[in-house]
Amino acid sequence: MPLEALNDLLDDETGGVFFLPRHATPREIQSAAKRAKFAFFHIEGRNISRKEQLLNHVATALRFPGYFGDNWDALEECLADMEWVDAPGYVIYYDHIDGLLAAHPDQFATFVEICRDAVGSWREDGTAFVVLLSGAKAPRGVAQLGAAK
Repeated sequence: MPLEALNDLLDDETGGVFFLPRHATPREIQSAAKRAKFAFFHIEGRNISRKEQLLNHVATALRFPGYFGDNWDALEECLADMEWVDAPGYVIYYDHIDGLLAAHPDQFATFVEICRDAVGSWREDGTAFVVLLSGAKAPRGVAQLGAAK
């Protein structure tokens, strides 16, 4: 993974949803986030092939509050708030996306759309919200990190 592209993205502080052209270790991503003083969250996707599993993993990884409702609307609300994590920016790394993407591409697309909405909401507040996706192939409509803008 071009770490330079990630560091540039974090320095830019605009955020976005991106596909990593090759797998990176969570530690690599976490180190880059830490240098930028951003909160880092890792979603391990090896065992995610359904919406319910994704929501559970996201809620656990991002330490959602107990009122999280285990549905798309609740995910959208929590990602747009994050009041329980005080940070100047956020990085979510969802690796091994292949299970959900292959089994339920519509559910994966909904997740990406919710993440894009969160990016836009945070951008309005001047806060970077970065979602990095890693897997065997890029999801349709998701830009590759480091690709020409």
